[in-house]
Amino acid sequence: MIKPILYLPQATKIKLSLYSPHITKIKSDLRFPPTTKMNGKSREQLSHLEDLKNDGIDDTILPLSMTLGSENLVWSQASRKDGGSTKRFVSLESWEDNDLHVFKSHQWPLSAPVFGVEFRHQLDWEQPLPYLSINPEPVSSGIFGEVLRAEIHPAHIDAQRLEELGVKLKYGSEGILIAIKEAKNNEDFGNFFDQQTSNPAMSFDKEETNLRAFQYLTAPHLIQPIAAYQWGSHRCLIFLWAEGGNLSEYWQRHESDREDKDSLKWLIGEFVGLSSALELLRGENGRHGDLKPENILWFMDDQKRGTLKIANMGLAAFQEKEANTGNINDNGTATENPSGTFRYKPPEMDKARDRKTSRLQQYDMWSMGCIIIELLVWLMHGYNGVRTFREGTQDYIWVKKSNPSTGTTSYHVDDYVLACLGAMEDQLNDNSAYMELLRLARNRLLVVNVSKELDSSPSYREIAKELHSRMQRIQQSCEANDDYLAPIAISPDSEEQPKRLDDTWSSVQDDKFAAQFFKLIDWNQIKPEHVALCSQCEAIYSDQLFLSQGGLSEPELLSRTCLPCRLLLDSLYKHDKIPSQVVSSRHNEAIRRLKGGPDLLSIYVDPKIGLDIPKGFQLGLPRLPNQGGLEQFTLLREWIKACDEKHENCRGENDNAPIMPTRLIDLGNPLRIVESDSIEPSNYIALSHCWGNLGVDERRVCAQTDNIDTFMKSINFDDLPRTFRDAITVARGIGVNYLWIDSLCIIQNDEDDQKHEITTMEQVFSSAYCTIAASSSRSSFEGFLNCRRSRPCVKIRTSGGTILYVCPNIDDFHRDVDLGALNSRGWVLQERALSRRTIFYTSTQVYYECGAGVQCETLACLQNSKAAILGDARFPFAALGYYSDGRQMFVQELYERYSGLAFSKEWDRPMAILGLERRLARAFKTQAAHGFFAPYFAKLLLWKRRDSRWMTRFTQRPGSSRVPTWSWLSKTGAIKYLDLKFQETHWEVDDFINPFERFISTWGTTRTEEKFDVFYGLARRLTMSKLDMLVSVIFDEGDNFEVDDLRCVFIGRDKIENGLRSIKHHVLVIHQINDGSGKAVYERVGVASLKPEHVAGEGSWVEIR
Repeated sequence: MIKPILYLPQATKIKLSLYSPHITKIKSDLRFPPTTKMNGKSREQLSHLEDLKNDGIDDTILPLSMTLGSENLVWSQASRKDGGSTKRFVSLESWEDNDLHVFKSHQWPLSAPVFGVEFRHQLDWEQPLPYLSINPEPVSSGIFGEVLRAEIHPAHIDAQRLEELGVKLKYGSEGILIAIKEAKNNEDFGNFFDQQTSNPAMSFDKEETNLRAFQYLTAPHLIQPIAAYQWGSHRCLIFLWAEGGNLSEYWQRHESDREDKDSLKWLIGEFVGLSSALELLRGENGRHGDLKPENILWFMDDQKRGTLKIANMGLAAFQEKEANTGNINDNGTATENPSGTFRYKPPEMDKARDRKTSRLQQYDMWSMGCIIIELLVWLMHGYNGVRTFREGTQDYIWVKKSNPSTGTTSYHVDDYVLACLGAMEDQLNDNSAYMELLRLARNRLLVVNVSKELDSSPSYREIAKELHSRMQRIQQSCEANDDYLAPIAISPDSEEQPKRLDDTWSSVQDDKFAAQFFKLIDWNQIKPEHVALCSQCEAIYSDQLFLSQGGLSEPELLSRTCLPCRLLLDSLYKHDKIPSQVVSSRHNEAIRRLKGGPDLLSIYVDPKIGLDIPKGFQLGLPRLPNQGGLEQFTLLREWIKACDEKHENCRGENDNAPIMPTRLIDLGNPLRIVESDSIEPSNYIALSHCWGNLGVDERRVCAQTDNIDTFMKSINFDDLPRTFRDAITVARGIGVNYLWIDSLCIIQNDEDDQKHEITTMEQVFSSAYCTIAASSSRSSFEGFLNCRRSRPCVKIRTSGGTILYVCPNIDDFHRDVDLGALNSRGWVLQERALSRRTIFYTSTQVYYECGAGVQCETLACLQNSKAAILGDARFPFAALGYYSDGRQMFVQELYERYSGLAFSKEWDRPMAILGLERRLARAFKTQAAHGFFAPYFAKLLLWKRRDSRWMTRFTQRPGSSRVPTWSWLSKTGAIKYLDLKFQETHWEVDDFINPFERFISTWGTTRTEEKFDVFYGLARRLTMSKLDMLVSVIFDEGDNFEVDDLRCVFIGRDKIENGLRSIKHHVLVIHQINDGSGKAVYERVGVASLKPEHVAGEGSWVEIR
């Protein structure tokens, strides 16, 4: 690093002319007071100036070197331009020794360089640099170099170059702010100033060469360099200082500009300018190669606007930050450049790494697309939104997918990015600048395919010329219509809160699907019979069916004798709605609903009518098909067919070559278990079911070490539990030849096999062609293809001749599935969430759930945005649209739900969530373990028991990784997280060590290392009474503690808000245990929110297990 001293000594500041081109000018500028009398020595020294002038010596040929000749000292000047020719100067040979030494030492200040005339300077180590000041510390630093902030004397930048750079010196200003970009003195840089290295990121010459090439381009949005120089071991580049910092810092510091139209118009104009700069580079056959917000600098003007300029032409690594330099200070750290910017690099970066090819010119277009997306995120969600988006794209914003069967690789935009774009698109007006920017980035810039001909084509990534043109059109629309650029701002309070999830079920008609289904079955086999009506209902119009707006009372309904009226009354009683007074209904399509209450009746039109359906009616099945019958299997196949053909998100990534579990049940003849590696890749169905309490005899139908060989030869169908037989029947009816059932495909008394197979549950259910859920069965022996209670139905012919079928409404997915026996089991949550699609067999009817919603066996369609999260075929990406700014809240809701589920074996509690945890870790691009995710470790520590019952610690599965006490997965019982707003909490990261930071791992993995069950915290004493302790602390397993025996670790505290809130510390309460090691080892015993006076100030570091 250049030493922070004044290289232009204050003592030499005679006048600016002292450093003007000719030394002879000094004579005219020196003024002696009139009263001063020159002595002889002074006159002699003044005469030396005349000697130097006559000998042709001025400051342009300084410095002079002194060598010993044959008779006396020889003064000469070695030209650095012609390789070393010399010229001898005789005027100095007659000087006295003292004068010669004074001249030799004082000639150096006169040789300080003037930058800007020539681009590259080779300086002598004794030459001073014309810097008035240099900041003591670099404002940014990386592995290869650093950036310093300095002030240069204005006489030492060529006046013409200053004019070209647009610098206007203010009256009385002493210096000009510049950025000095210096290469570190790394051994790999030994000759970097003289020749290029093989690594572009380590070549100082590369940027120097690029900057020289673009130095005189007329490009207001490309940074203009001043000079490059080598001074001893220092190798530096000089630029004007960007007082506004970089684009990312602008977003962080100027949140209010999002609501100011003039600021937004300026910003759009600057993006037009940036695209023009990229077009200019393209015209010069150039590209940037490392475009990102940190390489776009803001040169402010007096009106706080100015110009955005692209910087770092080819040596971006010089300005990369190290791990802990991310804080922004107020002391001029305006050009900081954080590391981890892979997210802006396009997919061909991965291809180029393999083939060692050069980067194409559309490389910058992808990067610009990434920047535009971040601009949109900032406009809509502020800088916290940008930070959250970057957390979700820590690496690239694209993903690479491999197909093992074909050996091919494809590249796609990350699903998280697409989910964020979709969420933003839902909020935007179609005719707005924001929507145009989103479409430009998504549809034309973030395109994997590139054209080698560099032409604009919808099939390829856009070129720079068209990018510039489209940005110009957006700018013109903004200028012409203020509404086109209406400010978008979201309250900071909402940034870490989920968008509202609607937990209301709605019915959506799909008459086209129903009509197609009716063509495939014999309607006469399942249509209801005609039933007589009472006199009041004989002639009825559709808009007056059953209940008018005035309504009917219970006595009136009881007085009627026909079946429709009895159906209505029975439906009211079923929902505990006894109409003691007047009852009125609301009509919604083909359903009659009680006002303010549940759905009562479904009304279907005769399918013979085709698609010419009167308003208020629907096609449907008033009478359900027989369980396991032809019509039911036809319906299942049609559901799956429509899903395969129309639902892109429901298609598996490896449908052509499915990834299969270790073992499957071959449904052929004979029925047997097969090793999947012995068969061709095939579709299979997975069964989700309740085991029930199996006795010794029942367990003989499970795979064991002593019967697995027999089962691999053949299995007697009649020996299997009824649920298994029913699953086989359904799989065969659908047309799938393989089935996975846990108790038959996992060897139940082989711990190693169980341990291995449990870790593959995510793959088992996500790769299954379909999952069958036996929702109505409480054990493996109950089955689910049982006879169902017939559904009452009435056939009515209206006065207009339309045939209607009136039935009790039975479409209740929440009651039949969510509240069903199966969904109370712990394993089932991840089985449902990870499955692409699931067929639920309930006691009422069959439901089909996929990413498009819920289909009913009655042919109704149900939708519910909250339930759709678990039904998402690509879980959890649908959830990210609702929780894009608060993913930790989604995790909390999911874990709170899971914690209340039941297990036959309590030690399965930490295992039955592993598949979900891994899927979420991949989606969030982070690490996970024991119910924690690395970025949200602190927030997820603050859980408590949900109700008054104590939690219970259970014995953990032999051979599994130990779950620590600070994880709720180590105990039984439901939990709830402390209700803390993320933005209103200061996280005390200096008081504990996040265990994820102690390991290096790949995101998307679940950590199970031996030492991951430990984290370290600063333990403080509690300073409160026992009564206060019992009131304030929420204990996990019991409260039989003394205050002096407890310690607490700060996890977070409330932020101060105008002094109106009393601050509380949110702490983990711990208790020391004796593990025989002699160390201070603690366990979690509870959680609390404490006043500052209830906690001691000092503490000591302890190990918490």
